[in-house]
Amino acid sequence: MKRIVGILIVLVVFFGACLPLEAGSPRQGTGGAKVDQGWQTIPETRFYEIFRHYLLRRLRKEAPDVLVSKFEVNANKPVPRGTISYQVYQKDTRRLEGFVRLVTVISVNGMVQNEVRLSGLVDVFGPVICTARNVKKGELIDADDLYTVRKNISRLSTDIVCDMNDAVGLMAKQSIKEGTCLQEWMVERRPTLDRGDLVTILAESGDLRVTVPGKVLEKGCKGALIRVQNVMSRKEIYATVVNGSTVTVDF
Repeated sequence: MKRIVGILIVLVVFFGACLPLEAGSPRQGTGGAKVDQGWQTIPETRFYEIFRHYLLRRLRKEAPDVLVSKFEVNANKPVPRGTISYQVYQKDTRRLEGFVRLVTVISVNGMVQNEVRLSGLVDVFGPVICTARNVKKGELIDADDLYTVRKNISRLSTDIVCDMNDAVGLMAKQSIKEGTCLQEWMVERRPTLDRGDLVTILAESGDLRVTVPGKVLEKGCKGALIRVQNVMSRKEIYATVVNGSTVTVDF
């Protein structure tokens, strides 16, 4: 009996050594990918990191200023084992705010293996310039008339004013209520010349210099091309604003 038991033990040990080991849990591959049977799958958390990094770099924002929600990953197929590299680009030319779509090209050991589509709702926060008082039409705006507040700029108009220097010294094109977030169309540079102003029309060519009196027919800032009237000939011409008393014409 002991001899039979001994023979059985030898057979079990022999055949057990010939059988393959049972596969355990998948091993972690390069870049956090899960590896199994020669393939690896990149987790969605890695794509989320890639998505946010791309946004922060392109928007030149800090992490607290960019919020990503409703994030989705599509076409994330397993790729061969090896060293993974990523190349991210944007197919369209839309702003990186609101609904954003990106494409990530996946390469393994330098060979392109897959394209993964990423999308998400992106909210961007930043400074916005608002009025600290009621501003009447035609009034000049100075620093005391403004204040800065942090807002979700991705939900605001694209022409929102975000830098106080872009508003100080400008003139209100319409009456603006206190607490209004300024938009570019609400303000303008104060015109150097206004309709009805009398000016000198200057024409120069080499040593030749001719001046005639003129009358401004439309307002304009320095450097603008406006209509003026030659008072002597009554002829309308276009001239460039030099200052508050002079315009020039080609001669």
